[in-house]
Amino acid sequence: MQMLILTIILISEPMTSAILFPFIYFMIKDFHLSDDEMVIGSYAGWITSIFFIGQLFSAIPWGRCSDQHGRRPVLLTGLIGNAVSTFAFGLSKNLWWAIASRAICGIMNGNTAVARSMLAEITDETNRPFAFSIFGFCWGIGLIGGFLCNPVEQFPSLFGDSEFFKYYPYLLPCIVSALFTLSGWIIGYFYLKESNPSVLARKYNDQKLKDDQKTPNVADEQTKLLGTSKQTFYDGGSPIKSNSLSIASEEEMVTAKAQGSSLSRITRQSYAAIVCYTLWGFQCMAFEEVIPLFYSTPLSAGGLGMDPQEIAKIFAICGIQQTFSQFIVYPMLNRAYSTLTCARLALIVFVPIYMIFPELSPLKVWMFSHTENENMWQWAFYISFMVLLFIRYTGSTTSHVSYMVLVSNSADPEIIGTVNG
Repeated sequence: MQMLILTIILISEPMTSAILFPFIYFMIKDFHLSDDEMVIGSYAGWITSIFFIGQLFSAIPWGRCSDQHGRRPVLLTGLIGNAVSTFAFGLSKNLWWAIASRAICGIMNGNTAVARSMLAEITDETNRPFAFSIFGFCWGIGLIGGFLCNPVEQFPSLFGDSEFFKYYPYLLPCIVSALFTLSGWIIGYFYLKESNPSVLARKYNDQKLKDDQKTPNVADEQTKLLGTSKQTFYDGGSPIKSNSLSIASEEEMVTAKAQGSSLSRITRQSYAAIVCYTLWGFQCMAFEEVIPLFYSTPLSAGGLGMDPQEIAKIFAICGIQQTFSQFIVYPMLNRAYSTLTCARLALIVFVPIYMIFPELSPLKVWMFSHTENENMWQWAFYISFMVLLFIRYTGSTTSHVSYMVLVSNSADPEIIGTVNG
């Protein structure tokens, strides 16, 4: 049940990240900042990058906060921030509003690491790889923006007379994303349970102490008379027992609590996994940010010259491919090879793909000029294009899930939120 609830919440997180990819190029053009395609691409890069910069600086604080105060409140706080900032982004009519709203969204989206920590806590080694594949599935769902942008032209029977959506042509996909996020918050508020063992132990101990104070018994009276009262404190799930001769002072308890979530407790194995995950994330995000611009940039400027609807179809197919890779291909690979081996093999796939991908633009121009049958060359191009994307997303899925599992498995349960951050 908790896995289903967390999946619903996770759907809203990647949607806020990916919702703008199909239409960001056209939004920048509507700002009328420049007619130069390269300048437009640069501005689009700022907007997409600022989201991940916000995540970079907020992930560790969110993780440490969840280690100390629990996963549930941090996740719910992030969801509210995502909903508000995503809606605000849809209202963007200038560059600075768009950058500010995406920066706030990135800061609030830093709790993705908290969701990974919770997923690690409610699973074990037998089902953890499959559970982490949910992240890729949810990311694929987020690529719906192109279908919903500019609804006045896309859905004239519903929005043809709407002056509001004429003025805000990119608001509808952001509204849908915000509603998904708000739905995730409502479900999480009522049904999501805390999973942090340290927080659960501390709450249990506090409640037990309150109950003991309300219902004193004979044993308590004897204990007081004998002067050997015992108390149990929980620090990160580890009980610290003391009697009247050596009761931990308040300063010692604060120090112990600080040490429980200190970065000094992160092991060398965790650091190695984090560095590899970081390098993987850098190349992955670079590709994910550049590829929408590559799709939308005209052929004359080195792109593929696609419109928003065509880009949306590509992303929808990619979502299907990614889902297939997550739930069919990756489990098969993980049964045959170890998680570490899967990660290593997947990285090799990126090298030829990234070398071939820039050549798609001249290939499209060549096929267009040397083929008389337009339908035939279009089908030939898109089939080869989608095969490349399928190989790339299979490699991305395999390495992504593998690194998430490796990072979570390397972490001490008491600081797993910090490590995942």
